[in-house]
Amino acid sequence: MVSSNVKKVHSEFLLVLKAHIGEYINKPLLNLGFIFSLAIATSTLLSILVLNDASEQQYQSANSRLKSPVAFHIVPASGETISISDYTQLRAQGFYQLNATHVFSKILANGEKIAFRAIDILPLVLTMPASYTSKAVNIEQGYADSLGLTIKNSVPVSLTVNNHDTIAVNINNVADWGNVALLDIALAWQLFPDIKGFSHLMVSEMSVSEISRLKAALPPYLSIQETWSITEREGFADALHLNLSALAILGFIVSLFIAFQAANQAWTKRRELATQLRLLGIELNTIMKVMLCEALSLTLLASILGMAIAFVLVSFILPLLGLTLEQLYQLQVSGQFQWQWQYSLWAFAISSIAVMAALLKQFRLIGSAKIAFSARLSQQHFSFKTTAIVAAILLVLFVFWPDNNWHHLMFKYGLLLLASVAILPNLLKFFLQTLALISRSFRLKFIFQDASQQVGRRYLPIAAFYLALTASIAAALMVNSFQSAFVSYLNQLLNADLFVRYNAEQKQPLSQWLQKQNGVEEYVLFTSTVAKYQADTVEVHRLSSKKQQQSLSLKSGQLASLNSTERSCYINEQLAYKRLIRVQEIIEIKQGQQSLSCRVQAIYYDYGNQAFAIKIPSKLNIDELSAWQETGFGLFLTLDANVIKEALIDDVGIDNSQMYQPEQIKKLALAVFEQSFALTQAIAFVLLSIACLGLFLSANSLELARKPDLHILSSLGYSQFELFSHMLWQWLLLAFGAILLSWPVATALANALVSLILPASFGWSMPLVFEIGPFVVSSVLGILMLIPALALPLYKLNVRASLS
Repeated sequence: MVSSNVKKVHSEFLLVLKAHIGEYINKPLLNLGFIFSLAIATSTLLSILVLNDASEQQYQSANSRLKSPVAFHIVPASGETISISDYTQLRAQGFYQLNATHVFSKILANGEKIAFRAIDILPLVLTMPASYTSKAVNIEQGYADSLGLTIKNSVPVSLTVNNHDTIAVNINNVADWGNVALLDIALAWQLFPDIKGFSHLMVSEMSVSEISRLKAALPPYLSIQETWSITEREGFADALHLNLSALAILGFIVSLFIAFQAANQAWTKRRELATQLRLLGIELNTIMKVMLCEALSLTLLASILGMAIAFVLVSFILPLLGLTLEQLYQLQVSGQFQWQWQYSLWAFAISSIAVMAALLKQFRLIGSAKIAFSARLSQQHFSFKTTAIVAAILLVLFVFWPDNNWHHLMFKYGLLLLASVAILPNLLKFFLQTLALISRSFRLKFIFQDASQQVGRRYLPIAAFYLALTASIAAALMVNSFQSAFVSYLNQLLNADLFVRYNAEQKQPLSQWLQKQNGVEEYVLFTSTVAKYQADTVEVHRLSSKKQQQSLSLKSGQLASLNSTERSCYINEQLAYKRLIRVQEIIEIKQGQQSLSCRVQAIYYDYGNQAFAIKIPSKLNIDELSAWQETGFGLFLTLDANVIKEALIDDVGIDNSQMYQPEQIKKLALAVFEQSFALTQAIAFVLLSIACLGLFLSANSLELARKPDLHILSSLGYSQFELFSHMLWQWLLLAFGAILLSWPVATALANALVSLILPASFGWSMPLVFEIGPFVVSSVLGILMLIPALALPLYKLNVRASLS
């Protein structure tokens, strides 16, 4: 008896399973759309999580290398050189951080001037043998092109210095060393016998005690010289990850909308099938078991497809991040993607959430005991009252939700986004009914009225399109704001045409030389010190030039006069935000027993900086503070910087390593900046594509249910083209209404991120760059993708309708 019951249950299970499989076979497009929607929901979030994980590792590696690996240089006095004996004696005393370098220039046979840097190249040869060799001069491709050294007919490149024999050249694509020809120091001595000793020694990071010991060990004619380095900005990387995380959540929600809509359509007939099976005596537990097996199968399938799509996306996009770091910071960072085992667990977890979110409603309906009372489920009507109540509740929560940290702010504006999604059908219906009232054409009035009646049925795919469009516009606004901030950051950091560092004996002749040069419009001494404001350590900078002040990007307040009798100062936003300092407030900073009071004249943006800073405008020395460190001279030029550099080398004896030309870094950084956020823009485009895919899947099934209405319109004289136009115009009207709502919501979201969430999470913000371009481009792009997504299924539907 027990055996027969088991067989019966087993046969029932197989029967129901075959029936479910048959549904997938009979409706392949609809069910495949459902499966791919789940896979896309998985891959959208998974790929961004993986990119965040991988790019964080790259940025951590990059941040450790943004600062120059050379802590300082050891340079000889004017007319002196560093001999091999000096170098060996210092190394013998345990200073292994020293590396010998010789920098010199030569004239090529074609008249071009070439800069050489001779070092111990063995570490580079061992770590990057494909790029470096100790048997030739190593030149980066761009620099080789500027020197006229190009490969022709696969003939090895070589160069000739004056009347010297031909020298072999190795051209590579590594720009780490800038515009310089790199060669091994032993090869340099062999090729150029006139080179004696070293021009300077590079020294890596050392402890304070070791630096003191090194200073005591140096001969009198050798001294320590600080190096130039670009200030690290970890905040830009953190902000990028915040952008990606926000878009990942939006992308997942959009994909879930599509999957939920596809599930509703794919399972409409399934509910009827389950009802009929129940009426035939199939037990509810058997149907539920099949449903659970189906859910597990969908989860596994969505996980596999999602991982495949994510793998392709990440493998394509991740090298762009590595390329950006290489170009922007001249770093060699691997962009190779490595799949880790935990990514598979992420995929399964995401797929499980997507499947359960899409099928929970269907599970509940099919599992209900009421399903046995009818062979066909009655049509469920859309409740506009319910969506209005939900929207009102979400808006009340948005208003009263706390905003004391960035997590709360993210959730708060997530509530605003969800409230806009909830109120969307009510606004669309009101929009269409208003158009119907003001329209005088009967046909247009009928299109508007009919479209208003279809809002409930078309709500989910339109809501997904609205979310994707909102995310796309917000992403574009954020990218523009970051680009503007990045330009301001570069201008503040590199606010001169040429930086020149000097040693003690070079300062006076360098200053006298600069005073006599017509090509030098102005030169400024950059000085800084460290002080305390309350419990915080602050960097204090003196601004002695009007141009230095004008480079500041002010958040509030205004610039002060350099000749003002009252001591004024500018503080960065980070300090103002933490200590709640306002413009015109008087603050006091201290150095031991010394102190300085100043009135806050303005608060300036200091993008990505993790430290606190105060800048004091003054042409005179600031005697209230001490321990001022002279960074060097910043030159504002009327001539080409290269001309001034050559003159400084020839006339003053300044070494090439003592000069830093920021304009080259500016141009390179600005040229490749968009690559840093190409990922953000690509994700926004993917979101629009996903939404239009959902509309493509929905248009076919939703309009198929309107076949009786189409026959009525056809009998009233509508041609096939008019039927097609009627339905297409209705979809486009709904999309246009979604566009109108997306503009203000996207603006609010973008503004919240750059002006509220960034300072709450990182302590710095940026102004929202409001341009009409992102709105128009994203909207037009969405419409252009929408038209073919709707036109194809609607046209085919009309063909079938006319033939039936």
